[in-house]
Amino acid sequence: MAVLDVPRRRRLALSAGFENLLAGTVVDLREPDGVMRVRLAETSSEIEVPLAHASVGDRVEVAIRAGDILLAAERPRGLSARNILEGKISSLEQRGTIFIAVVDCGPKFISHVTPGAVRALELTSGKQVWLVLKTHSCHLVE
Repeated sequence: MAVLDVPRRRRLALSAGFENLLAGTVVDLREPDGVMRVRLAETSSEIEVPLAHASVGDRVEVAIRAGDILLAAERPRGLSARNILEGKISSLEQRGTIFIAVVDCGPKFISHVTPGAVRALELTSGKQVWLVLKTHSCHLVE
């Protein structure tokens, strides 16, 4: 089960339910903190991921489960989560007991939210939101 929670290969990440596979470039290594910064695709968006065998300038791919991405209707403060990205909901679709939100932050992210969260946060297509991603929810894949 640990292999499915921390996949090392792209195909395994897809089959294990990692809906977000994002290309990026390593821009900074922070060895004392056990993390590195990755700039996503050809955008200015950066996220912090666990330190791996990589060098500044290396191209990498980051896998993130949609269920590990939190949405906030206001800019969050005082969190231990290191990745907060501002974006807009480009689509919001209900599938059974879950809503699938596609959020454009430069790169597009897929997030799963409950119907109660959609109502409480008044989520709609076009609404400005902030994504919250824990560093250890971001996995490098080959």
